[in-house]
Amino acid sequence: MATLAQLRQQLDALSQEIRHYPTPIARCDEQLTQLLEERARLLAELQEAEAHQACGPDARWTNDGGMNAA
Repeated sequence: MATLAQLRQQLDALSQEIRHYPTPIARCDEQLTQLLEERARLLAELQEAEAHQACGPDARWTNDGGMNAA
């Protein structure tokens, strides 16, 4: 499984590719559809990895006394 940094890097590269995809885009463009599906898969994988990291054994708990930084 990829690290969070690797997932973010892959997602950034894929998003750039989608942003700069040549136009006009045909409704039946399979390559763009594949790029969008891959982006959705990476987003889901990244969200799952972030959720597990936040609650994992290496997560750090801090108590700031309920004070918000102003």
